[in-house]
Amino acid sequence: MAKNMAQRRMALIACKTLQYEVNKAMRETGCQYPVIWLDSQYHNDPNRLRAKLQEEIDSIEGVDSILLAYGCCGNGTVGLRASTADLIIPRVEDCIAMVLQKQDRVYERQGATFFLTKGWLEGTNSFAAEIEHAVKRYGEERARRIIQQMFKHYKYLMLIDTKAYPLEECLAEAAKLAQDLNLQLELSQGGTWLLESLLEGGLEKDFCFIRKGETVSEQDFGHCGQGLPLQRF
Repeated sequence: MAKNMAQRRMALIACKTLQYEVNKAMRETGCQYPVIWLDSQYHNDPNRLRAKLQEEIDSIEGVDSILLAYGCCGNGTVGLRASTADLIIPRVEDCIAMVLQKQDRVYERQGATFFLTKGWLEGTNSFAAEIEHAVKRYGEERARRIIQQMFKHYKYLMLIDTKAYPLEECLAEAAKLAQDLNLQLELSQGGTWLLESLLEGGLEKDFCFIRKGETVSEQDFGHCGQGLPLQRF
């Protein structure tokens, strides 16, 4: 597959939340495909995400394959039509799994955990941005109660070390968030191997290959798209 892909014209659509990981994967592989970055806000609503992805897919010209640095994402990619080129999508439940998953095993996600990366902390969909919006809309006291309600089912705040940036750059902010939310901060080792594989052309078991003219279905993701909670990431 990698040899065939090397001869094909490619474009990449990626969530800006993963900008550090995608850029690292591009450096590691030497692939310099044109990238369309989408704001993390689209993860708030799978229908909006699907509509925006379809808009970008429809606008791309002159490529053979469009790579999506997204997973199933709460069915946000289910229903996409490969209108202008083949689509290649990692067969994972969401963006979190894309940077947590290990090459030699399937990552078993710890329950009651909210996940962070540097890109998430910096994004317009970040927790800090949500707090600011809530305070402006509801006032500080009511905003605090709303946020506590949002996170009442979580026990852990997990910062993923993807090796795409020095962890120290976001560790202090993650620790403060954990303290403010009364959650236990944990660190997890992640990586960019799946993104690198996406850029180079990986094994079919790891990706959904949607031919031009076809539509993405839940079955393309197997068990990944069934009944999984959606984190805003």
